[in-house]
Formats: sequence, C-alpha cells, structure tokens
Amino acid sequence: MRLNLSTQVEPSVETDNAESSKHPSPLKVVTVPYYLNENPYQKQLHVHLSDLGIQVSGLEGGIYMPAEVEHINPNILHLHWLQVFSRSPNFIRSFLRLLKFMAGLLVLKWSGVKIVWTAHNLKDHENTNPVLDQLCRSFVIQLSDAIIAHGEVAKQEILNNFRVSRENKIFVIPHGNYVGYYPNEITQAKARKQLEINDSKIVFLFLGMIRPYKGVNELIDIFKQLHQDDVELIIAGKPLNPNIETEINQKIQGHANIKFKPGFVPNEEIQVYMNACDVVVFPYRNLLTSGAAILAMSFGKACLAPKIGCLKEVLDDSGAFLYDPDAPNLLLQTINQAIEQRADLGTMGEYNRQVVEQWSWDRIAQMTGEVYQKCLEP
Repeated sequence: MRLNLSTQVEPSVETDNAESSKHPSPLKVVTVPYYLNENPYQKQLHVHLSDLGIQVSGLEGGIYMPAEVEHINPNILHLHWLQVFSRSPNFIRSFLRLLKFMAGLLVLKWSGVKIVWTAHNLKDHENTNPVLDQLCRSFVIQLSDAIIAHGEVAKQEILNNFRVSRENKIFVIPHGNYVGYYPNEITQAKARKQLEINDSKIVFLFLGMIRPYKGVNELIDIFKQLHQDDVELIIAGKPLNPNIETEINQKIQGHANIKFKPGFVPNEEIQVYMNACDVVVFPYRNLLTSGAAILAMSFGKACLAPKIGCLKEVLDDSGAFLYDPDAPNLLLQTINQAIEQRADLGTMGEYNRQVVEQWSWDRIAQMTGEVYQKCLEP
C-alpha cells in the first residue's frame, strides 16, 4: 500500500500559493517538546510553516507551567514525542512529572488553546514506565482537537490501541522527505575509500541511534551466518548506553566484514555512509513511523525492512526487500535475496528517490496548516 500525498488532507479553502494560504491575523503555534537544533523533522516543518505566515515557536522544558505557553498567546499547542513527559529516574518522580504535564494541558485547553498531537510512536521504546506512558498517551488523545498520523497504518494503530472520541479528528499526513537537506556530493568510490571498503563489496548499512528495539544484535547474528567475502555490514550510530556498545564490540570480534562506527554521525558525514552502501537495513522489532527509512529513500537507496508500521506503506517491492519479522530465518533469506539481486539495487534506489520526492515539505506544511485551521473552526 503506497501513501498518496494528494489524497490525505484536503484544504478547506483552495490555495494557489503560499501567500493566499496565510491567516488574516498570524496563526501562532507552540511546539512541545522542542528539538529544533537537533531534529531535522521539526526544523523542516517549522521553516515551511513560517513560509505560510504561521508563527512557530517552541518550549524545550515542557509545559508544566501554563504561563510559559500563555505568555506566547498561541492558537495551537502542537505536541510531538510524549515519552519525555513520563520519564524520570524513578516512578514517583515520573508520576509527578506526568501530573504537572496533564494539569498544564487542562489549563491550556480550558483557556481556549487548541491541542494537536503528531503520533510519531505509540509507546516509549525504552519501556521506562509503561503504565504512565500509556496513561499519558490516552490523556492526550482524549484532549486533542486533532491527531496527525504519518500513514493509514498509523491511524489504524491509534484506533486499535486507544479509545478515540472521533475518528475524523485523525488526519493522515506523510512524513516529509530529506532530499537536499543533507550534503550529498561524495561519490561511492570516495565514500568507500574513506571507510576503507573495497569497491567490489556489496555493502549493507544500519545508520542511526542504536536502541534495543531496532534489532541490531539480531542483525549481527544473522550477518555472521553469511560466510561471503564480498558482503560487508556497516553499523554507524550512537548506542543508547555503554552496555550496548560493549556488547556489539564483543559480537563482531573476529568478523572483519562487520564494521562498527559508534558515536553520533554529524550531518556532513551522513552522505559518506549512505553513498558507500548498496542497501540500508532496518531490522526493527517494532515501530510506527520511521524517519530513517525516509532518509534512505531520500539518498536513493534500496531498503531492507520488516512489514511493520509505516514501513509497509512507504516501501514496496519495487524499492525494497520486505519480510515478515515473525517468520524464522526470513531476515537471513531476505539478505541473501538482496545479494542475489545486486544488479537491481541501483534501480531500486532510484525508484525510492522518485517516490519520496512527492512528500515535499511545502506540501506537508500546507497540510499541517490546514489541520490547524480545522481545529479553529466552530
């Protein structure tokens, strides 16, 4: 099933350009939590919302004191990653943190501020406080005037896992692409030389923060079964904690065809890893939305992923090798399939690039702005 950008959120008023879609008096939006300097998703969304005349600001510390938000006097409070509001060193602190957050939301709701939540995920992947996390999401879903899901699968997951008062308050807006956002000038030959990889190798890449739910350990175990000299795996990203880094280093000892590059990957180095590889791998155990898949598609790369969450919507057989994560040995079989179809990998990557180009941030911002406007309608 392929996401169709043109059929998700229809504008309530026809707009021919950015100027005609501006609100008569500037629409004010406050984003919480606010990761503008480190999160490309929020940065792209904010830039393009601003181009539509929408005033966007953010709060890094949360909304425990409603006065922080009321000082800006916004029309819309746009929530994103909710796990930060129920995550603390111990349960009591987490509970008090969540109560402050919920109380702040209620005060803002009663004062007339409309609440929008983008459902990037439906649970805290680290499972720190599952009961509080579930309570937080249920509360936000009930209080929200609108919920944004990045696909029909995500929308259905919300309906299946939570009680939603009105299904029509869930709007499907695709995840915007990263075409042109990151530097992308280096050739494959230069990228491989920098990483000390032979040009004849078939290179698989895992890129991004390494967290338990992403299945990196399982990927290593599978890869060690290949016994093929012309295949290489690169794992690049910052482990969630030192224990994960130690475990990976132990697992790959004696396996020269697995390279581990621990640490945060700067923006300018993403192109090195992406252009050095043939296939980007997503061995995730669970997820709802994947910006990492959008990134790989934006670099024109073939993908290998499980049929879960929005992955099975944004990817299809023309650009990806998809497998059932519950079937034994299927990940190994799928990796072997990618190796056998080496000649097709470039074409598959180009197909992904063409698909992802339709999800431009201009259109994503316009659709998001329309959601804001619908919240303000009587």
